[in-house]
Amino acid sequence: MSELDRHASAYTPAFAHFEENRIVHAAYGQRLRALARERGARSVLSLGVGHQEVAQALLEALRSGEIDRHVLIDAAPQLLAGFARDQAPLPAGLQLVEAWFEQYQDAQGFDLIEAGFVLEHVDDPALLLRHLRSLLRPGGLLCVAVPNATSLHRRLGHAAGLLPDMFQLGQADLALGHRRYFDPASLRALAEAAGWQLLRCEGLLLKPFTTGQLERLALAPEIWRALQQVAAPYPELSNAFCMDLQAAGA
Repeated sequence: MSELDRHASAYTPAFAHFEENRIVHAAYGQRLRALARERGARSVLSLGVGHQEVAQALLEALRSGEIDRHVLIDAAPQLLAGFARDQAPLPAGLQLVEAWFEQYQDAQGFDLIEAGFVLEHVDDPALLLRHLRSLLRPGGLLCVAVPNATSLHRRLGHAAGLLPDMFQLGQADLALGHRRYFDPASLRALAEAAGWQLLRCEGLLLKPFTTGQLERLALAPEIWRALQQVAAPYPELSNAFCMDLQAAGA
């Protein structure tokens, strides 16, 4: 079994936090689709299968002709096989590649690269960010998304004395294969040191309480949608946030 496949069960509906993660990934995926349309991007590189929600949004863009080429890479063969099975029939223009992100090469390059919920997993996020510059076409865009160490619910937990360190990994983080947390300031510093310039930073979901507390509240779908819709201007408080980056000096 691949080392990455050991975390595959955390990316199925049986995982306790699956629905919350699905909601965040879906919001990020739809944002990517809109961003590709806004930028006129015709080729997209995705790093990781994850919960499939991000790829689902981009597959819809591929099927509708909004983009021409979508390459999805992952080093976990179990996740790639599950994706191919779940999304069959796969559209023309989609390429699934089993590869380590840091080693992947492509001579054509991409208009848009998305590394959603990747940097918290990899051994060396700075190395990966530097490598991605070589895969981006001139004028292209890199979009990254990560969980937020300083989200509202973690701030409240810290203030209540329940979370001594807001950057501390929990059991759910470890099950998902997380190695670290970022906040907007630390991710921006990392990206700029790797040769990127920040264009935009947005929140993806406001999460006022823990997952267990929210589940007991049994929030209506309309409330979850509202928590997504109001999050964009508050990346420092959101449960997760994303950044649009361009190569410095481009």
